Amino acid sequence: MGALYNYNISKNRFSLSINLKLLLFLMCVTLNRMYPKRIPNNIEIDSFDRERFEELEANSEELKEVIKKGSNLLPNFRSFLLDLFAGFYKYNVIFLPEDKVKRSALINRKLLEKAFSSEVYNNLREETILDEFKAAIATVTLAGEVVRWIKSEEGLSERSLIKEWELEKSEQEYKEFAEEMEMWKELEDKEAIGKSFEYVKKKVKFEIRKKEEELKELEEEHKDILERADMKLQNLIRSALEKAHQRAEESERELMQWATSMGVPQERTVGEKLDLAAKLFKSEKLRKLAMMVGSLKEEMFSTRRKVWAKRGSEVYDISIGDDLGRVIPTELVFLRHKVLRKDFFKRFVEEKLLQYYLREEKGRGPIVVCVDGSSSMDGNKEIWSKAVCLTILEIARRQRRKFGVIVFSSKGSPLRVFNSDLREGWGMKEGDILELADYFPGGGTDFEDPLNKAVELLQMSKFKNGDIVFITDGECDVSDSWLSEFLDKKKELSFKVFSILIDLTGRESIESLRKFSDKVTAISRLTSKDARDIFIALD
Repeated sequence: MGALYNYNISKNRFSLSINLKLLLFLMCVTLNRMYPKRIPNNIEIDSFDRERFEELEANSEELKEVIKKGSNLLPNFRSFLLDLFAGFYKYNVIFLPEDKVKRSALINRKLLEKAFSSEVYNNLREETILDEFKAAIATVTLAGEVVRWIKSEEGLSERSLIKEWELEKSEQEYKEFAEEMEMWKELEDKEAIGKSFEYVKKKVKFEIRKKEEELKELEEEHKDILERADMKLQNLIRSALEKAHQRAEESERELMQWATSMGVPQERTVGEKLDLAAKLFKSEKLRKLAMMVGSLKEEMFSTRRKVWAKRGSEVYDISIGDDLGRVIPTELVFLRHKVLRKDFFKRFVEEKLLQYYLREEKGRGPIVVCVDGSSSMDGNKEIWSKAVCLTILEIARRQRRKFGVIVFSSKGSPLRVFNSDLREGWGMKEGDILELADYFPGGGTDFEDPLNKAVELLQMSKFKNGDIVFITDGECDVSDSWLSEFLDKKKELSFKVFSILIDLTGRESIESLRKFSDKVTAISRLTSKDARDIFIALD
């Protein structure tokens, strides 16, 4: 066939290659009547649905990862996810006629039909319809279960997967063939010349019949594969939908718990919510940490039934501005009057409200928390230590004090330092909180290096009266020479050291902590007066 494209008849300005392409185009028109152009989607998708899905894909690493894994196993997997998303999100779900769908996408259709006919799907859809986040959660969960099933022994055989790709390749070749022929549509009225044309015509007819037989054979094999897998697909979909339903119900609650416990904004894109929900779903440690921080914050707040004082600030004068936290009481009276309320809002926008002017010279230094990341802290000890650390972060945030975390382990090992960010309302960036939660170096234990680093951070502040909170299981000691130098620095910078012992096994010792600490308490006594005193002392 390739040689015929280069054969020319010199007596005519039209080459045989052009006549051949014309013939192929005309034959393609005939073939299109038997095999109309097909698309990879089984659900009717409009531009809005496609735009929502593309935006979600662009903003979610979790969705990208599922698409990547699935696309390595099955052709048209991304289209399958788009159909799933539409099936959960759209108000009206309409299946396209089967003869308009690519043959290699019929396994997707089988999965969708099994899913959408399930009672679990109908119950789940009550929550996901027009809810982009829950529709995305359900889509990713169900798609992830499909990927795991395909990889398992219960999934499609290697031969079945090969046939899926053979069918996809055959359809793609046909599509390219048809698109190429469309280029020659304007030659439809041209005459074919010479006997060689009849020879080419026979060759093309032979190739077309061959392609038809190949497609029919592959289609029959594909239908047979789907029929044999029918019961397996039904069990898969039922189980996957139940997991999707459970996850959709839990994700919103877990995200709210995380945001409340960690003091981070709840406002985020759907893609960001999907990624965070995936991290919480995959990490039991993160879920436990969020619950524990929430409980510890309740304990902390219960120790102070009063307004949190702004240490280091004193009223110096009256000025004008828009800081509602410093507005004088007489200005607030305007809010009770229908007319004066408008004047209050006007002066607020213009930054002309009367407010207290605070002098900040008596500020307090940072709070630096040293968290033991040695091997002996693995498991529940790690979760407890980081929960206490993030609870103290809330104290620092409310006091508008700088906050730092030092994760340490063996002598000479790199120290991992996390700092608060003023742009985050004196809190920590959510990415840093997630990294802190996951970071665990392991190894041995050394107290001297992290305490030296903590002193260095305190020295960088223009304020004295900082605090170091040292969280460990206490399995280490310090040298006399180091201790002497440390105590001198402590007196010079006027900081205090509070140590919290993670004594979950009962074998931990507090003797080494007493050498450099102003106060030592233990997790086992976290609800006692001693532990509450630490929260109050930091306040």
